[in-house]
Amino acid sequence: MIKKMLALMFVVFSVASLAFAAKSYVVDTPSSGILSYGSYTTGFRFFSNGGIISKINFGVFKLLNIGLSWELDQFVGDKQVKVATPTLQVKLRVYEGNMILPVAAIGYDGQGYFFDPGEKKYLQKDRGLYFVVGREFFIEGLMFNVGININAFLKPKLYGFVNATALLYKEAVYFMAEYDNIGDYRDTRLNLGLRFAFTEYIDADCIIRDCWGKDDKNSRISNERIFKVNYYGKF
Repeated sequence: MIKKMLALMFVVFSVASLAFAAKSYVVDTPSSGILSYGSYTTGFRFFSNGGIISKINFGVFKLLNIGLSWELDQFVGDKQVKVATPTLQVKLRVYEGNMILPVAAIGYDGQGYFFDPGEKKYLQKDRGLYFVVGREFFIEGLMFNVGININAFLKPKLYGFVNATALLYKEAVYFMAEYDNIGDYRDTRLNLGLRFAFTEYIDADCIIRDCWGKDDKNSRISNERIFKVNYYGKF
C-alpha cells in the first residue's frame, strides 16, 4: 500500500511539472548535450503493458546534470503495479568542443527496462557508465553522437551506440534514430522516432523501439510503440 501511494505521489509530481525536449537523450541513448545551469526537465515515458517511467533532471552546475527516474510497470490497467527502485542519472561535460573536435561527456545511467520484482533486476540492463562525443554535421540541425558504455562491473563488457537527430520542419519536428548495444548482436536495437516541439518548453516523442528485433518472452518486445512527453523549465 505504501509503495502504491509513493508511486502515485511521484506520478502526480511529474504531471504537475510535465516535460520538455530532454535533448540530453535521444530515445534510450544519451547525447553529448546537457542542461544549462539552473534548468530542469521532467517527463513521462509510456511503454508496453501500461508501464510508465517518470524522470526528472537538474542542471545543478554549469557542466553537471543530476537526475532520478522511476519505472512503474503495469501502472495503467488492472494488473498489480510492479514498482522498481528509483535510479540515478549523472552527466558531466568534460570538453566543450571547438570547430574541429566534438563535444564530450561522461555519465552514469541506472535506468533499465522491464523490472522483474521477483529477481529484483531489469530484464533489459541499464546503461551504466558511458562516454559520448557529438557534434553538428553537414547541415544545421543535424546532430550525431557516438558513445560506449559498460553496464556490468563484475563481468565488464564494452558496448557501443550511435544516434542522430535531424530537424525536419521549422524547429517543430525532428527525426530521431539510434542503434544501441553494438557489440552484442542478440541485443542490438534500432530505434526510430519523431519529436514534436509544441512550444519552447513542451514536446512529445512518438517512437518505434527495436524495429528489426525478434520477440523474446522474457526481455524483448520488437516494434514496441512508445510515447514520451517532456517539459523544460528554469528556477
